[in-house]
Amino acid sequence: MEICVLQIASRTYISVGPYGGREMTKMFDVRNSVEFRRLRDTERVAHSIFLNQPNFIPGVLQDPAYAQEMISRISGLPAGDAEVAERVQVREERHRAFLERLSGDDAPQVHVVLDESVLRRTHTGSDTMRKQIEHLIEVSRRPTVKLGILALDHGPHQGLAGSFEVHDTADTSLVFFEGAEGDRILEGDDDRIGLYRALVGSLMDIAASGEDARTLMAKLVNH
Repeated sequence: MEICVLQIASRTYISVGPYGGREMTKMFDVRNSVEFRRLRDTERVAHSIFLNQPNFIPGVLQDPAYAQEMISRISGLPAGDAEVAERVQVREERHRAFLERLSGDDAPQVHVVLDESVLRRTHTGSDTMRKQIEHLIEVSRRPTVKLGILALDHGPHQGLAGSFEVHDTADTSLVFFEGAEGDRILEGDDDRIGLYRALVGSLMDIAASGEDARTLMAKLVNH
């Protein structure tokens, strides 16, 4: 049996493969990375935000219970672990700040594209997902929020290539990428950034949005 020691962030994790293989017990933790701090500073003042997420609900839209479940499951840490609690707290702070901005005079224009599978990735009858979807329905009614859902029967689409966030401020624009090995930011290349912004727009064109999106989500809640 092979034992693999993984040093990730400030903690060491031992992964024991039952068949001599390696297992990932925790994804890269970037609660305080330079890129993440840059993202938080930018999203506080962004006048437009474009989100593409084919895997899970974007962090700024996550209900606390959903955030805890996702962080624990993806990281491989127990739900009661102190690090999970800290990461959930960070996400809740982002979520609250985002909702406050949506209610303020400087509310950003927000475009969110989700793959339908994101809303179906849950246990049957999950109360956590029900509350999360109800929260999305409520947020989607905000005048500056446009939420689109790409139906499963649409088949493969370009959004499946990976999640990303585009944030535009009065001074700059950036694209934020989150991954298992850390965060990355694209900045200073207007042409490339424009491609990501345009991709969200093209995905929104083929997604269910407005009342159609809310009807789809309501059906999932009542399923």
